Amino acid sequence: MNAPRGGIGLPAASRKRPRRFGRWRRGLQATALLFYLALPFANAAGWPNVSGTLASLKLGPVDLSEPAAALSAAVAAKSLPAVLLLGVVPALLLSLALGGVLCSWICPFGLLSEGIAAAAAWVRRSRKGARAAGAILPPDPLGRRTRTRLAALAGLLAGSFLLGAPLAALLSPPRLVTVLPLEAKLLGGWPAVTGALLLGLLALEAARPRWICSALCPAGTVASLARLPRGLTVAWTEERCSCPPAARCQAVCPWGIDPRTMRLADGCTNCLACVDGCPTGALRAALPVLRPARSGPGGRSTG
Repeated sequence: MNAPRGGIGLPAASRKRPRRFGRWRRGLQATALLFYLALPFANAAGWPNVSGTLASLKLGPVDLSEPAAALSAAVAAKSLPAVLLLGVVPALLLSLALGGVLCSWICPFGLLSEGIAAAAAWVRRSRKGARAAGAILPPDPLGRRTRTRLAALAGLLAGSFLLGAPLAALLSPPRLVTVLPLEAKLLGGWPAVTGALLLGLLALEAARPRWICSALCPAGTVASLARLPRGLTVAWTEERCSCPPAARCQAVCPWGIDPRTMRLADGCTNCLACVDGCPTGALRAALPVLRPARSGPGGRSTG
């Protein structure tokens, strides 16, 4: 259902809203990056209680695993150890309750990817003017990115089974960016293989911003599959919306998703850029499980 038209007449006060979530999100992403940069030095200094990468992190006696990496390891080993199964529970529960926040709020590769995308957007604006600003990826009404995402995950799992190596863990962008400082510290120099793989992914991001995160990252794919209808979502109050069909909320979404017509499998990571960019306050972050959703005139849940 399209939102009502008439955004031109918005009051001046409603056109400018503070970017609350963006500041917090950048802060958490930067903190996660600094944490993994400092971790090898902390381990070398005699602090072994925390070690590992974003794909496999040891917190004291607890071994945590990113679900896609754990699934790939189980497929490669053709078995599912109990310790591996238990290790995915925290990350899986996080995805079930809060959607893809691991990608948009925590993953250091996401921070690098967004930096590349921002640089690409700046170049695009400088060449074509301010009107060139908009979503990094075009709208995806036919679900092409979803199919690509599933095909990429299936290919990595098939390769893991055939080769006996956990490819979805070894090639995972979150793992590569967080294992790089660890390998650099251990080797006393630049780790050639990991460094080359990471630079290759960043080069692909520069050629096609946000494509790795939106369509090829196995961690992001599993997080999107684990998303629940009653988890954290972007709720839309139709009565407050005065924007045209091509609204600012869709323009600021890195995936080009319109939150007013969003489907569960569209790949939303709850970055909440649309909420920050909404000029009328019609969008908000909500947990429908705490407040049963009601349907608008067209059946669209308004939270």
